[in-house]
Amino acid sequence: MRKYDMYIIKELFANYYYGREYFFYHLFKDYETANNKMKKILSKQIDYISSSIPAIQIYKQLIEQLQGRKDFIMNNGMFLVENSRGSVNFKIYPKKCVMQSTGTMDIDMIFMEALRKTEFNFLVVDLDNGRFGWIKPMKDHHYLETLSSR
Repeated sequence: MRKYDMYIIKELFANYYYGREYFFYHLFKDYETANNKMKKILSKQIDYISSSIPAIQIYKQLIEQLQGRKDFIMNNGMFLVENSRGSVNFKIYPKKCVMQSTGTMDIDMIFMEALRKTEFNFLVVDLDNGRFGWIKPMKDHHYLETLSSR
């Protein structure tokens, strides 16, 4: 199973750290492994660089983009796509979105492509596999893969 955490990074930080996303990755990785005292400090840093998830806008975008799919289900606030290539579920939390998937890697792209059409600077972090990157490139920068390895 693959797990992706998706954060909206404030534009000031997204622009400054574009091309140096590994700083964000290490912040989120350190948070996951920190003790309680350090976790409080890192939580404040994460809150400072990231925005709350505009849940209603994201729900609308996902429904608009995915409602025509026969393999799309929405159940108790969770979005699910399940087909012969695998399954992927997507849940919105106040500070991040979480996507979990099994099967082929292309099934991961279903929700990422829908989120790419939003105006937000989503950073995707796969802590288990050390992968991270922007869902869509910044307007004034060169294209960056959805997930890049460092």
